[in-house]
Amino acid sequence: MARSGGRKRASSRQKSGAKASVGSGQRRHKNVATAQQASASLSPRSSHVRKPEHALVPVEGPSHWPAAWWAAIAAMVAVFLYSYWPTLQWMAEAWMKEPDYSHGWLVLPLAIVICYQRADRFPGFEPNVSWAGLSLVGLAIVMRLVGRIIYADFLDAWSILPLIAGAVWCLAGPRALRWALPAIVFLFFAIPMPYQAESMLSWQLQGIATDLSTILLRVFGQPAVAEGHMVWVGDEKLSIEAACSGLRIFVGMTAIAYFWAAVNDRSWLDRLVLMLAVIPAAVFVNSMRIVVTGLLYRAFEGESARHWIHDISGLLMIPASFVLLWAVGAYWKALYRPVEKMTAREFLKDRPAPLANSPG
Repeated sequence: MARSGGRKRASSRQKSGAKASVGSGQRRHKNVATAQQASASLSPRSSHVRKPEHALVPVEGPSHWPAAWWAAIAAMVAVFLYSYWPTLQWMAEAWMKEPDYSHGWLVLPLAIVICYQRADRFPGFEPNVSWAGLSLVGLAIVMRLVGRIIYADFLDAWSILPLIAGAVWCLAGPRALRWALPAIVFLFFAIPMPYQAESMLSWQLQGIATDLSTILLRVFGQPAVAEGHMVWVGDEKLSIEAACSGLRIFVGMTAIAYFWAAVNDRSWLDRLVLMLAVIPAAVFVNSMRIVVTGLLYRAFEGESARHWIHDISGLLMIPASFVLLWAVGAYWKALYRPVEKMTAREFLKDRPAPLANSPG
């Protein structure tokens, strides 16, 4: 009886041990399964994690483009010229006849320069057509229709910008559009402003130029008095007409400042400072032109001499404004230099090697 009881107790211990081993095995399998689920949830293959975007197609320089690409580009340019020929004629007429927009001939070449300067940052082409770009093409069509209905040539010209942006978006992708956007926006400076906006801005600039030039003439010891948009310097009358408002310098300097901001790899604050510097710089240069003209009119009384003084001062005002804007940009670049980013390896590489201990 004692032996049988011992055998029963031994068998019961074996069964309990087997149950415990089975239970621990089940717990281990459960823990492994849980760990696998957790790793799967963290894996990039999981549906909860955003998949990486597909790779872009690299593109070589224009010299390596196939003939089919050039044929497609020529066809698109031909369609564009046929569609916008009256609008382009209106823009070219403004460039030739209105001094405020004589810089329009340089806008397209400078836009190409912007793309060339940013060529190393071109992301590449999307492998498929981005049909979302048709939304901008549709916006351009709507702008053209509205411009024709209300007889607004400037609105028809503005539609060129979303049309080009939409074409780039469709054919190259959204990242290529972000790359080309500075050059596309720069084309805005080739389009003449609406007559109402031009008149309002010119009127405000006339008033500012009149007041500031009067103050500067008094600083130089001249008996200057402002009357409307006229400055009396003794018996001499300087009429600040719309052509002398400084609108030409203001628009031209704004275009140059934007070009500088687009081609220079500086922070947004540096670019904003230069763009804001255009306003006082243009007003100051135009006021100095009026001051110099008034002083020279006091010294020369002949009509022929005064005609030359007026014309030459107007021509010198353009390079003077650009030099002033360049000086502002150069001073700001020298004052605030971007911080150079270096890795630890580059930092240690530039440090001098430690000196060896001298013997003895």
